[in-house]
Amino acid sequence: MARLKPAKTAANKQIVRCAIYTRKSTEEGLDQEFNSLDAQREACAAYISSQRHEGWVMLPDHYDDGGFSGGNMDRPGLKQLLAEVKAGRVDVIVVYKVDRLTRALSDFAKIVEVLDAAGASFVSITQAFNTTSSMGRLTLNVLLSFAQFEREVISERVRDKISASKRKGMWMGGRIPLGYDVIDRKLVINEAEAETVRLIYRRYLECGTVRELQSHLKAEGIRSKRQTWSTGRISGGGTYGKGALYHLLSNRLYRGEIVHNENIFPGEHEAIVPQELWDAVQSQMQDQSVQRHNHDSATEVSLLAGHIRDCHGRRMTPSHAAKGPRRYRYYVTPAEEMTDTTHRPFRIPAGEIELAVMDGLKSLLANPDRLAAETNLHFADANSIRNFREVAKAMKSEIGTLPQSARRRFLDQFGLELIVNEADIKASLDGRALLQALGVVDAVIGCTPRIAMPKVSTLVRRGPELRLVVAARGAGASDRDEGLISLLVKARQAQIQLHDLAGLNDKASIAARKEHTRLARFCYLAPDITAAILDGTQPMSLTPRQLLRTPHLPLIWAEQRQLLGFS
Repeated sequence: MARLKPAKTAANKQIVRCAIYTRKSTEEGLDQEFNSLDAQREACAAYISSQRHEGWVMLPDHYDDGGFSGGNMDRPGLKQLLAEVKAGRVDVIVVYKVDRLTRALSDFAKIVEVLDAAGASFVSITQAFNTTSSMGRLTLNVLLSFAQFEREVISERVRDKISASKRKGMWMGGRIPLGYDVIDRKLVINEAEAETVRLIYRRYLECGTVRELQSHLKAEGIRSKRQTWSTGRISGGGTYGKGALYHLLSNRLYRGEIVHNENIFPGEHEAIVPQELWDAVQSQMQDQSVQRHNHDSATEVSLLAGHIRDCHGRRMTPSHAAKGPRRYRYYVTPAEEMTDTTHRPFRIPAGEIELAVMDGLKSLLANPDRLAAETNLHFADANSIRNFREVAKAMKSEIGTLPQSARRRFLDQFGLELIVNEADIKASLDGRALLQALGVVDAVIGCTPRIAMPKVSTLVRRGPELRLVVAARGAGASDRDEGLISLLVKARQAQIQLHDLAGLNDKASIAARKEHTRLARFCYLAPDITAAILDGTQPMSLTPRQLLRTPHLPLIWAEQRQLLGFS
């Protein structure tokens, strides 16, 4: 490791500031008065005291990661500690064993890089070796290799145990399903809840769709199973979402079976749903799936119908205009809403505003920490934070793959509201509905009722039509336009070709120069316009076709920005 650069006291005595880091892979036992983290810290503190003659001083801050794996660096305590090291406030990291710091060689290399850059080091109090020599570093790498090997072997053993247990029909834990209690680690039927399960199955056959079933269950006050975890966190007890109902209606656990890797095994527990009722429900769900697929394949679904109004409170409805084979969709203020003729009607292009709204939603989900802050959401533990981030990331990815009709159902579920003004469009979502869809059920009572989405767009009026000229996209919320980027590459190639054709006056060369000149002009775009295209943050109205059809590209950058919708 790098040589330490100790701080100095007023008396010019060198001191070494020591921070203790502790970690435990599981949360089991952390609620005890004296747990594994306390034991690690006590041992490290004693070691630091034994080095007092060397100027070692223990820092009071705790850097603990309870319930976090050593297989990655996504740990709040470790991140905070490394930030302190980078800031020069820590000279030595003290750990009980090296595998408490990390179990992955790749992560250890990153940690060593941070320590070397800051002139810091670390000490494992139970594994004595000197990392300043090549032999010491070799010893450390061997220890870490065994730590990583041990972690992978443990993972394989756990997977094999779960697989073998499920083949025997054993329930392997997790959220306790509605209709069962757990006694001696086995599922035992709870008769009152079992009747609720059978009621939900029968209601689905009566309602015909999961959407109708969801409304009936909400009206009847039927809620999900409330569960208290070992950490004291309470989950469940809320109204059923459509996803939860789909899972409940297709869960083979209720037929007394266990599913593992798409294989079905007879379970040790008793069935709740009789075979006839199960078959009827699965048949109806299959029919509904076919209908949804046919509906999803329909083109030009009006994504925002029913969600969009103008600033005067008038609803805006889908409309279209045709020019030859092309069909142009809009959202317009209909004639029946024009009760006050002093206010002009609105018309905006449907495709552009729909894309802007989906970009805004993905931008919101791309920053779950900001979403939690804006909704006043508080988490019980680090696992809840990690789960919330993972679900938000998964939902953001899922939205990008959904067909238009499925996206429409997403926005219906989230209570989207759009208000069109003369200058911009403001969008908001139902905060409680969004958090429930993200799996946060027990913490939504005190959350902010509505969430403002990132700014959707800036508008410029062209007669009755409002044109979207700037879409404020969040970092990572949209993909880059590969067509625009390809156009910039071709422009650079065309510029090179023009130099090669200089002085040639034959007919073919003149024609080639004309085409290369048409492309080469894009080499002279303003630097910020080029950067926006490469980052994918250009206005949505800027497309390869529009750029190519621009007859005269100004050389003045301010005029370029105005022409292409950047200002």
